[in-house]
Amino acid sequence: MTDIIWGNGSKVLSGNSFVLNVTHRKDGNKHDYSDSEKIIIISADLPGLPHNESDWNEETLKTCVIDAFLKCEVSKRDETGILLGKVSHSGAGGY
Repeated sequence: MTDIIWGNGSKVLSGNSFVLNVTHRKDGNKHDYSDSEKIIIISADLPGLPHNESDWNEETLKTCVIDAFLKCEVSKRDETGILLGKVSHSGAGGY
């Protein structure tokens, strides 16, 4: 099963990465997650974010993630400690 975390997007770091302020963690996650995690988006379902990753940029990502309640399905943690995952807007009720 995939680890899942939820929270609000905060600082955008690049055209495909941002900081997630983690507020919820799926019961049964295999790993621990801090209250603030850097995320590199490897797949996204975010309204307003172009489907083609080459069209992503910091400004577009800001409009999609800043203050939005997001779900991150974690793929892995890279050697620098940054999470790679699929990011989407969280559904009604927050999950």
